[in-house]
Amino acid sequence: MNGSQQRCAVQLSNDYGAYFEGFDTQSAYEFYQAIRGRLPSANFPERAQYMSGLLDVAPHCDVFVFDAFGVLNVGQTAIEGAAKCVAALRDMGKQVYIITNAATLPKPQSIEKFQNLGFDFSGAEIVTSRMAAENALATKKAGLWGVMSKADFHPDDLSVNCILLEEDANVYDQVDGLLFLSTWEWTTKRHEILMRSLANNPRPIVVANPDVIAPLEARFSTEPGYVAHEITNQLGIMCEFHGKPFPSVFELVEAKLPTNFDRSRICMIGDTLHTDVLGGAAQGWSTVLVSDHGLFRGHDVQTFITDSRIVPTYVVPSI
Repeated sequence: MNGSQQRCAVQLSNDYGAYFEGFDTQSAYEFYQAIRGRLPSANFPERAQYMSGLLDVAPHCDVFVFDAFGVLNVGQTAIEGAAKCVAALRDMGKQVYIITNAATLPKPQSIEKFQNLGFDFSGAEIVTSRMAAENALATKKAGLWGVMSKADFHPDDLSVNCILLEEDANVYDQVDGLLFLSTWEWTTKRHEILMRSLANNPRPIVVANPDVIAPLEARFSTEPGYVAHEITNQLGIMCEFHGKPFPSVFELVEAKLPTNFDRSRICMIGDTLHTDVLGGAAQGWSTVLVSDHGLFRGHDVQTFITDSRIVPTYVVPSI
């Protein structure tokens, strides 16, 4: 693969891209490594077992928890065979769930999204980082929250008093805290307003999507986790993260299981080392790295496993 093919990652927004460089696999990996000290710690197996597909892992686990992007779908396209794999696991009597860091949509729309992709996950089987972030917001002092999201965001979708962050600097200055849901319509101008406002008055930041990138059909998007870590790098403001690899979202799945359930029989399936594999291992779960559709598509994943020492229990090309 030549350099131009490898560097397929660009920003979703031209304005946003003018401020932040687009990521490819190597630069995204290096960024994750640079923030490793802010991520959970975990124990890993000595080496990963390479399997031909997820059904080969089935005898070893009872609960299968899927990441979405890079595992079930790439962008708005379902990965071939993914729905059949989920159905086959159900037929074996396995429990299946989704944990997704996609925080743009409230839960009803998330259910609809997966149904439109051809999956039959019920509402009870879908756990989002946004749900974990909303639980955290409910415990905080009342105030006005500024929300990074798309223009179709509805303040009534959250249980706190909130307002969409657009291009009015006065709004940024008046909010008591910030909630990051989506960078889909984030721009250079908005980011510069945010940085000036935070430099003058640091406030709490809750991040409902800790991802640095997400795989689309022909590129990567840059996600709220990157923006949050850059705020920490530049301003020293520590953000509160909800979503993989942080524990609150995994705990929402564990709450659905018996209290004495063997965590090693829960399997987290994802496409990244620093979110899916690290987060699952930190919970004591087994982990599967999917190599062909997400962050490491077109690359030798063992190189990154060896360098990072984040070792999945299993590696499969596709589920």
